Amino acid sequence: MFINVQFKTSLLLIMTFCFISTSALAHNATSDGLYLEAVTVKAQKRTQNAQDVPASIAALDDVDLKDMDIKDTDDLALHVPNLEFSDFGSRRHGFMFLRGIKSLPNAEPATGYFVDGVNFSKSYMFNFPLFDVQQVEVLKGPQGTLYGRNTMGGVINVYTKQPGNEVEANLGAEFGNYNSKEFRASWSGPVVEDKLFLGVYGLGAFKDGYMENDTSTDGDDGRHQDGKSGRLKLRYLPTDDLDMTLSFDIQNHDDGAYTMRRTERNSFVQSGKYGVDDPYHYSHDYEGSQKNDCWGVALNSEYQTNYGKLHSVTGYRYFDSKEKIDADFTPADMMRKNYNLEDSDFSQEFRFVSPEDDGPLDWLAGGHFFLLKSNTEILNLYGADSKAPGSNLRFKTDKDNAGGAVFGQGTYTFWDNFDLTVGLRYEYEYASADTYKGQTPAGGSETTLVDRDASNNFSKLLPKFALAWHLSEDQTLYGTVARAHRAGGFNDASAPEGHQAYSEEDSWLYEIGFKSVFFDNRLNFNISGFYTAIDDEQLPLFMTDSMQSYTANAGRSHRMGVEVDSRFVLMEGLNLSGTFTWMEAEFDKYSPSADEDYKGNRVFGVPDYTYTVATDYRRNIIGDWGFFGRAELVGIGSRYFDDANTVKEDPYELVNLKVGVEGENLDVYLWSKNLLDREYVLMENVSAGLAEDGEPRTFGISIDYRF
Repeated sequence: MFINVQFKTSLLLIMTFCFISTSALAHNATSDGLYLEAVTVKAQKRTQNAQDVPASIAALDDVDLKDMDIKDTDDLALHVPNLEFSDFGSRRHGFMFLRGIKSLPNAEPATGYFVDGVNFSKSYMFNFPLFDVQQVEVLKGPQGTLYGRNTMGGVINVYTKQPGNEVEANLGAEFGNYNSKEFRASWSGPVVEDKLFLGVYGLGAFKDGYMENDTSTDGDDGRHQDGKSGRLKLRYLPTDDLDMTLSFDIQNHDDGAYTMRRTERNSFVQSGKYGVDDPYHYSHDYEGSQKNDCWGVALNSEYQTNYGKLHSVTGYRYFDSKEKIDADFTPADMMRKNYNLEDSDFSQEFRFVSPEDDGPLDWLAGGHFFLLKSNTEILNLYGADSKAPGSNLRFKTDKDNAGGAVFGQGTYTFWDNFDLTVGLRYEYEYASADTYKGQTPAGGSETTLVDRDASNNFSKLLPKFALAWHLSEDQTLYGTVARAHRAGGFNDASAPEGHQAYSEEDSWLYEIGFKSVFFDNRLNFNISGFYTAIDDEQLPLFMTDSMQSYTANAGRSHRMGVEVDSRFVLMEGLNLSGTFTWMEAEFDKYSPSADEDYKGNRVFGVPDYTYTVATDYRRNIIGDWGFFGRAELVGIGSRYFDDANTVKEDPYELVNLKVGVEGENLDVYLWSKNLLDREYVLMENVSAGLAEDGEPRTFGISIDYRF
């Protein structure tokens, strides 16, 4: 039931916090600070007020990220309407849904993820540590005109902090339950004043697992974390017109992985051999792990001319993952899996942007090129309790993708109140794959079962049309029509016959929205409605014999929804904010077999609604010391874990709380996430009958010192 006891308790906590904050301010309210700060974004590759962009967009600056305790993409998803993200199983297995359109770990993503303008080409790269970040922007709906391939759901832009003339130095630490520890440090400032600047940033995060293995094994309990990240930035201003930034970042993670518990749908449970695991418990004879190393280098250059600004973004990303998994997910030694993945990605973009405030026409034009190379090797090792002890099955896949695009977009203002935007992108991609499958009996030599190569190419024109009507200085009505495209690709040699390749996916978006500000800029209220029609939707399917997934196409589907976000300055220092989304994600035509018809079924993993209600309060106490508090309620609606709609997760709510004191140099906070310890299922592989539970209550103390 939607209004359940826990929901009432959660809402009561928020209301109580708001009442106490309001009472404390009642005798000290002034007119100072009773307005919302303007939010500027670069979502359309030029600086604009977020309220002027004819699209649904969420923008969080460095203060928002700290106040909301957003440290990674998992946290970000809880605070952005219609964005869901989870590392189901391991960091490599990231699932993202933006407006109900999924990004698949083993296929092409549907959301563009960019850090300082460089594209992260696969969804397993998306859980980027958000430390020393200046701003995160989530632009919803197809963005093919400006961002190209695989942006059907939208685009996430992460902008890290730039070093400048001002010296900034920070040290931070955090300690919490599950023996969690986090240490962070940064320094930025001038090497040569006005010319050369350096920034150095580091982070280490460690945590014991919250999943308990009921079978005695060597190793730590599941979902433990051991991660380290670093970033180096060198910024050079050789002239007043040229700004160049060279950046290098690196990550290393050694985490617990695939601590899934058996459900009643598991084949071993159904046969009576093993029982159902309790929530937050599993019983594996082998502790899974993932070791992940990734790094990247980027060069961002901006050159100002009399005719506009020339941008160049050059990027290289490397990703390496090594997983060891108990692939039978039981106390018996039946099958283990070694999954090794290595990716490298080079990209180059040039764009030319018209001068600011240069008449009624704003325009930009550019080109993009990329090379992506991916090598995967999977080894299924059959143990003493299997039917073929000592044997193994090996899959090897080498993929190469290369592509380019040219794009342009212009916005013309007429009659002072209307903005007409027209954009067009043409892109071409060539994809090839070499796939291999070999079997080795115990004590024998490997026999080749499959050895094939394939290639394909994809090209597409992606138009966009938008019209914005500025009803007044504070209210804007807009409409958008845009086409989007997701490239096709190839499965590995484990895929069933007829599914060696999967087709490209196409969609059309139709959106209307209203953006507004009221009460002398104390209240903003934004609402949008959209309909996305999808052809040949790419779906993840699973084979329990090899415990491997593959991608296939459905016929047609749609996403229809409403998004609302609002923020209100109640009194000086006291803000109330909220978001709400309603979503219908259904198949219009999909028959996985002759005996099955999924027309009208909901697409797996997409909740039918989400909402957040939050209040934050900041005021001076004495001298340089102030108080900060934030309480938030996050609600997730019902969703199915399979396209057949046989397994449904009920709605649930999460309460997060953060309070502390802030000084000129020192900040100290107490915090808790999932304060009421709500149990919920993060995701279930229904075919295999394996589920992973969401993180239980966590709490701790955070300390930051600024020099």
